[in-house]
Amino acid sequence: MDDIQKEDGDNMSKKIANIAIIIMLLSLVFIALFSFFFNMQTAISDLFSPRYQALMQALFSLVTLGVGVFLIKMLFSK
Repeated sequence: MDDIQKEDGDNMSKKIANIAIIIMLLSLVFIALFSFFFNMQTAISDLFSPRYQALMQALFSLVTLGVGVFLIKMLFSK
């Protein structure tokens, strides 16, 4: 009986550790994505003439939003 409870406690500890690791990794990914997004906005401002900057930034934001929604759907569909 004690062995079963000990195994359940070990499994629960492993699950909590795995969840904590996943949360930390996801937060690092989101930080990297935000950094990339804002650096890309700056690059668009440098690469395109002022006439097309707003259009290109809007398109990039739309594509980023679409990819994000797709990835979130894929992540939560399982």
